[in-house]
Parts: sequence; C-alpha cells; structure tokens
Amino acid sequence: MVRFKENLIGQSGLIFCLIFGILAFSGTSKIPNFALMGAYQLPNFPDITTGMSILRIWTIVEKFEYSHFGELYFSNNFVYGLFAGYLIYLICNRAIKNNNFSKLLLVLPGLLIAIFFSASPGPIFDITFAVSLVVSLLYLLDIGEQISPTQVFKLSFWVTLMYMSRPFGMYFAFVIYGYFFFKVGKRILPAIAVTVLVMAPFHIIQLNKFDTFTLSTYSGTNLVEALASSGENPNQFLDCKEILGRENYDTKEMVDCSNINKSRATHLYVTKPSVFLGLFSPKRVVKTFMFANPFWPGTGINPHPKNLHLIIVSIIYYVSLFFTYLIFILNFSKNRFYIFPLAFFSMGLIFPLLGTDGSEAIRIFMPFIAVAYLTVTNKKPNQSLDAQALNQPDSAHTS
Repeated sequence: MVRFKENLIGQSGLIFCLIFGILAFSGTSKIPNFALMGAYQLPNFPDITTGMSILRIWTIVEKFEYSHFGELYFSNNFVYGLFAGYLIYLICNRAIKNNNFSKLLLVLPGLLIAIFFSASPGPIFDITFAVSLVVSLLYLLDIGEQISPTQVFKLSFWVTLMYMSRPFGMYFAFVIYGYFFFKVGKRILPAIAVTVLVMAPFHIIQLNKFDTFTLSTYSGTNLVEALASSGENPNQFLDCKEILGRENYDTKEMVDCSNINKSRATHLYVTKPSVFLGLFSPKRVVKTFMFANPFWPGTGINPHPKNLHLIIVSIIYYVSLFFTYLIFILNFSKNRFYIFPLAFFSMGLIFPLLGTDGSEAIRIFMPFIAVAYLTVTNKKPNQSLDAQALNQPDSAHTS
C-alpha cells in the first residue's frame, strides 16, 4: 500500500511537470531542428544523410507534420515542452526522494530561467541532449553495478539519444559505457550494441558523403569562432559563412573549408600554446559559460537590459546559480555522486570553450547547468550514500 501511494504521488508529479513544461516552454518561438544555421528553409527539408549536427532522424517527423498540417508545433515546440517538463521532474523527484526538496527550491528558479531562455528560440536537440545526459548520469549515480537487463535496454535508448543530439555526445557515451563495462562487464554489451548499430550508419554516411568521421560539417569553423572570440585575428582563417550564404552549408565544400580551418587552428595551438590556454581564461570559463547571459541573441533581448523586470530575472538567475555552485563545492565528496557530475560538468565546459564564441552559451551550456543542479539533490553528507544507490534501483527517473 505504501509503495502504491509513492508510485501514485510520483506519477502525479510527473504529469504535473509535463503539463508545466508544455505551458511554460513550448509557447516561445523555436528554431526548427532542421533549420540549423538557416541552411534549409521551409518548405525544403534535409534528409537523414545531412551532415548537419542535428537530430537527423527527427527530420522525418518534421517533414511529415509540415506536409500534412502546414506547421511544426508538435515536432518542435510541443516536444521541447515535454522534455523540459521531464527534466524538471527528474531533478525535483530525486530531491524529494533524498529529502532535499526544500534546499532545491531555494535555487530552482535559476534552472527554470536557464531553460526558459534556452528555449527562446532554442532547437529541440538542446533539450533532448540535456534530458538524456541527466538520465544517463542518474544511471551512473543511483543504479551503478545494480543495473538490470531492463535498465540496460533503457540506458541504451538514452545514451543513443544523447549521442545523436550533439556531436560531442559521443564522448559522454564513451565515459558512460566505459564505466559500466568496468563494473558489470559483458552485461552492458547489449546497450553498447544498440548505440553502435544506430549511430554507425551516420558515421559511414559522413565518411562517404563528406569525407569526415565527425557528425558535423562545421566543427573546424567552430574552433575558429572560439579563437576569434578570445582575441585571435579571424582573417588568418577561411570565411566558411560565405559558403553558407550560397546555401552550400550541407556540402562537401563546407567540410573542406571547415577542415582547413581545423588544421590552421590546431597548428596555432601547437605553435602558440598561450593561444590555446587563452580559450580557458577565467573570464571565459566563469562569465561566459558558468554564468552564461540568459539573454542570448536569439531572444532578441538586449544582453544588458534596462527593463526592471528583466533586471530582477537576471538577479534571481545569477544568485540561484551562485548558490548552486556553492552547495556543490561545500558538499563535495570523493564519491561517484560528485565525481561523475564534476567530470560531466568539466567536459561540458571544455567542448564549448574550444568550439564556440560564447554568444549562445546559455542554450549550449544549459544541460550542464542542469548537471550542477543534480548535485543539489544528493543526500545530505550525514546520510548513507551507499544506501542511496541501493534504495533506488528502478525509480521513475530512469524509465
């Protein structure tokens, strides 16, 4: 009976969060999944062999909705709202289970603000990456070697979605599967097989069509944009956006341009190590990403607003983030409940620092802000962390 009541409360909380997510985060405009960099405009859609770093398979759903209903609300806005609601549920549900909900409430506004402005008008692969990353992390934290065959199958779905959502998702997949292989051996092989079988065809397509293994046609130029934002002269690199202006983004020409820029950027790293280190300056790490400005260019809002309401929102956001990081630092312990979030958070800093100029930092870094919030939901230091892992073998947050 007690178990039934707990499940009922959990399901009610899930429904509430999903409805909240739809109402709060699906109403703003969205960059369609297929429309990255404006390479494709309605009524033109890429197919799943596109070289763009998007949810390739989802383009089928977008094209179906547009061809039958003339819009993209359900394939983009509605899905974003559902996933955003589920992300909030994952974090709140874990806080409740670990008797930390009151502490989470003090800082939760910062996460809600980060999601809201990331969603305005961020694409759905931002939120699918955030949710799949957090769910995968929960498997590492709360299940570990206790993982069952059913959970192995579920994990394969989330890791594959994470891998598909962002090009650097591949590296997080390596860490997750590497840990489980070390802990449970061949029991994790079915999950690895699922991810390989789903993702390998896309890598093969990239190699055959674009002569590159990475799931992006723009990665080299991302390095250039980061270098330019840290003070390097952009004129020493090729202007690949000129190719975009000729609507050739999704082409071998773009990949060739990007690869040349990657080669020049790598040469610069080697010959001038100070340039590479400059990408990791405290200002870029802290101000640009850890405390990313919520008013990124996509929102159409002045990054330094004069409106009183927006100023108040900014203050709440920055204060909430500050205390979230402070809680993490004060409670830090050398166990997986802090080591894994720290590792993922650090990886989440490294990739954007190397590959973006920071202008869209809030939507790119939002998943890792969620990871920081996840540590707030850990059990209190005086409680048994081992018990936490044993008492939550298959709760709703890993479904």
